[in-house]
Amino acid sequence: MKNINQTPQPPYYAVRCTSLKSGHLENYAEEALRMENLVKSQPGYLGHESASADIGITVSYWKDLKSIEAWKKQKDHRLAQIQGKSSWYRQYKVRICKVEKEYGM
Repeated sequence: MKNINQTPQPPYYAVRCTSLKSGHLENYAEEALRMENLVKSQPGYLGHESASADIGITVSYWKDLKSIEAWKKQKDHRLAQIQGKSSWYRQYKVRICKVEKEYGM
């Protein structure tokens, strides 16, 4: 059973990646799992949530912008980004947001 990620009290940051996959997904699942495991060890990482159907949406949560920038530049993540642009995705968009308020049950 999946749960909604528990985040600290705001403010913190959310990186929202929306994607449409191409038909060329060789090694995609393995690399996605590797990136999911790798990101958990990154300084400032707070968690993530992901869903996909026709469109994929992954939201990761971060302590600050510096942590987001470090993850974007992380060597293995950079290589996965290059592979994604050249093969796995036909379209994607990344949005970085500052979370100032949250509520729920």
